[in-house]
Amino acid sequence: MKKGKLTLGLVIGLSVVALSSCDALTRNNQGYVLTMTGPDGTIINYTADEFYSQFKTSANGVKQFYDAITEVIIRNEIEKPENAAVKAEIMEKAANKVSGVKETAEDNADTNNTDYDDELDTLLESYSVEDLTELKDYFAYQLMQTEVEDQFYEDNKRELLVGADASGSIPAYQGYLENKLPYHVRHILVKVSSDANAFYDATVTEQEAKNLSSVIKRLAIRKNNETFGDIAREASEDTGSAEQFGDLGIMTKSTSYVNEFKLGVYAYDAIYNEDPSVAANASKLSVPTEASNYLNALGIGEIPYGAALKLEAVSSLVKDSLGNQVNNGKSLYYPRNIYFNKYFNKHNISVIVPEDTDGSAISTVGLGGFQAVAELGGQKVLTDEDGKVILVVRAGSGSSDSGYQGVHFIVVERSALVDTKNGVSLEDYYTTEIPDSADFPQVGGQDAITYVNFMNTTTKVYKERSQTVEDEIKGFDSMLDAHIYEKLANSQQVVIHDAVVREAVENYISVTRAGIAFDAAWNYEQSWKTYTEYLALQEQMRNRLIAETCAVNFANAAAAAEYQVGGICYEKD
Repeated sequence: MKKGKLTLGLVIGLSVVALSSCDALTRNNQGYVLTMTGPDGTIINYTADEFYSQFKTSANGVKQFYDAITEVIIRNEIEKPENAAVKAEIMEKAANKVSGVKETAEDNADTNNTDYDDELDTLLESYSVEDLTELKDYFAYQLMQTEVEDQFYEDNKRELLVGADASGSIPAYQGYLENKLPYHVRHILVKVSSDANAFYDATVTEQEAKNLSSVIKRLAIRKNNETFGDIAREASEDTGSAEQFGDLGIMTKSTSYVNEFKLGVYAYDAIYNEDPSVAANASKLSVPTEASNYLNALGIGEIPYGAALKLEAVSSLVKDSLGNQVNNGKSLYYPRNIYFNKYFNKHNISVIVPEDTDGSAISTVGLGGFQAVAELGGQKVLTDEDGKVILVVRAGSGSSDSGYQGVHFIVVERSALVDTKNGVSLEDYYTTEIPDSADFPQVGGQDAITYVNFMNTTTKVYKERSQTVEDEIKGFDSMLDAHIYEKLANSQQVVIHDAVVREAVENYISVTRAGIAFDAAWNYEQSWKTYTEYLALQEQMRNRLIAETCAVNFANAAAAAEYQVGGICYEKD
């Protein structure tokens, strides 16, 4: 008898609503289900009760009880009269899968010149079943699980999205929005060839300097009212998101973006953003106190617009005005690299301000991208066409040869901390409906702008984006099976009369949930620790930056005092 069948047999002693799929255990006339010879030669007999007692007091046994009861509940759900057609379809699909296995056995026998029965036995063994009847049942249960999960989602999708309070025997449930804190983000990536850890001595090519300057100027000037998305489509070097006008989709606490990007966005909202609605919910991001204190002290970075203008102006300058190499042609002294390192080579989140590199104000006439934003106390910074702050950070993964390195320009299309924006709640923003459907969210009698339709596109794309949201909601909870178990057990009025088993199963679910939550919180906290330690190293290394005056005097290096022996820009051979 295979393990799965034995497990179901062991739970016969539990009073659940239905045990229709279980076989009775076979006993001898003394009531033993197993007899064996011990190490000392004595005969050892086991009764069903003895097996039962061992299983309910071991961690592995409790897990098997939980799985077995779950299977009974799921099968019972499919047995409901309203699911008759569904069950018939499941059994037909299971039969087709069995036929597929038989065909595979035939093919393997022909290919390997072996016996069909031997090949079939090998395949049956791989599924841990003894015969084709058990195999069909195995496939049927897999399909039943999928069907019940799909039905559960349809019946409980709002709860999965926004959560629910405790009710009777069902504990409180934290939905997707609170659990994962989804951010809808867009970006423009300008790649550079320097190493990630070159905190003060990065070098960029002439073209990279021009690309960086060009993007910033276009965002500031917005010629012909071009949008952030327009610029992303033409200039971003992340080709995948560029095709989507810079859209990166949904970023959650589980998304494996580099720390500078993800935690940089979180740091902006949790620490620097003064919007009352954001500040009121900043604690949801759970920034560790040590990290929060460090980032508060560090402050948000400010990149002067004038640095972008200078970067372009000196992008090709590699010799002085007399045509001589400076400091034996060491590229670190090229003005573009000096400006890049001082103003753009920063792994902490920054904004671009309308200032020159000496701190003097630059007129924003003709620079429609600069707007005063309340969330930064009325400060003028570079924004997109809708007034959303453009965040800037130096980040990458791997090297330019095996990954990417670059500068990100980031727009938060929708923050997880703002419940309602422009009349659209977070719940509505992450709707799975598509425009023109009866249940699509409305604002003032018009379709609301949501994740699904934030870009005006085709129905096909709307459906794809809707599916993205649905997949996010369905997949966020690694303990969804337990939530389904609790809800269905409650609706089917399942009673486990054995108090030890009942407590053990409940404890198994609780402890497993707590363990998953602990691991997630620990990993999240460690990512903040790694991030802030990295920034601390950056700040330490930036003490070695080449002074900006070396860029200013580079063209006249032959005469400038700074480049003479003993000067601040002079480097020995």
